[in-house]
Amino acid sequence: MKKVHNYAIVWGIIVLIIIILLTIFGFVYKDKSKVYKDLEEKIVEAVKKYADAKFLYPKSGENVKTTADVLIEEGFMEELKVGDEVCEGYVILSFKNSVYDYKGYVKCKNYVTKGYSE
Repeated sequence: MKKVHNYAIVWGIIVLIIIILLTIFGFVYKDKSKVYKDLEEKIVEAVKKYADAKFLYPKSGENVKTTADVLIEEGFMEELKVGDEVCEGYVILSFKNSVYDYKGYVKCKNYVTKGYSE
């Protein structure tokens, strides 16, 4: 009986350590990806200004793709960088259910937005 009790304690400690390690890993991953999420938001904000200035709004069912290179060339963004890492990116502006939807995509050395296509 004492042997079973000891096994339960050991397994309890192992489970606790696994939970702690997964929690730490989650926080580290979240902090690491935050800079890239901020970059996605940066390019979306630049496209909002660009679309307003150029009146590039799609009709229902259409999409407008604007690249970071165009935004930089037109002066709506200075650069698309994380630290020293230069990234590529674009925004898809679509019109759905009477609402304009902006979705930013970035491709960096260590991060690619899900759904990014060349």
